[in-house]
Amino acid sequence: MANDYFSFKQFTIWQDQCAMKVSTDACLFGAWVSDYIQKVITQSQARSVPLRIADVGAGTGLLSLMIHQKNSTSTIEALEIDAPAAEQARQNIAKAGAAAQLKVVTADVTTFLPSAPYDIIVSNPPFYQDDLKAAVQKRNWAFHDDTLTLSQLFLFISQHLQAGGYFFLLLPARREQEAEALLRSAELTKVEKIIVRTNARQMPHRMLVAGQRKQTGSTHLPIAIDQKEICITSTEGSYSTAFTDLLKDYYLAL
Repeated sequence: MANDYFSFKQFTIWQDQCAMKVSTDACLFGAWVSDYIQKVITQSQARSVPLRIADVGAGTGLLSLMIHQKNSTSTIEALEIDAPAAEQARQNIAKAGAAAQLKVVTADVTTFLPSAPYDIIVSNPPFYQDDLKAAVQKRNWAFHDDTLTLSQLFLFISQHLQAGGYFFLLLPARREQEAEALLRSAELTKVEKIIVRTNARQMPHRMLVAGQRKQTGSTHLPIAIDQKEICITSTEGSYSTAFTDLLKDYYLAL
């Protein structure tokens, strides 16, 4: 059974009211996104206003807090359909002293209308499809795509992301071809993909995706995609150098 809380260096995630618990994959994704925003987007864009970010399917608020740690001037709307999870995210954010920049909204993103377009949209969506369902409905919301399919998520991104804005997704490796087709139909494109393995001997199980929405008037998007790979552990079982480099600012043990 998962612990009721998970302590990081600068905040604690309480998770007893959330079906989606803190996971290694989600932590890796959050650290990678935070690093990408800090190094690629913030440093390459001269901005007079803070970045406006949406965390779709926020759960405990983990991704929002990880992003906030390295991008503290950005404003984040954490969107969560499950009311108890949304309330726990609010509490986690408040305890971390981040409530001024991070707002939790209890909402179904298939009908939610933001007040303005986002510069960045981040999501660790429910991605099990046609798998055995749990008896508890909130676990289905967290893990299965009954309430938010990939096509609905990509529609939300295409409708509410600024032209030229970035999106970041954590997806199962086995749904790559499906995701590719849906991204093309939504006029979204990948700019970076990272394949995730538990170790070098294991098959890929997740992929981290960074992409952009077309600029107004653009007839095509960059063809070159930066493709990388991360193993969470070495074959001996210790965390890999790549994983450690990303998580060292977050994990207490690193």
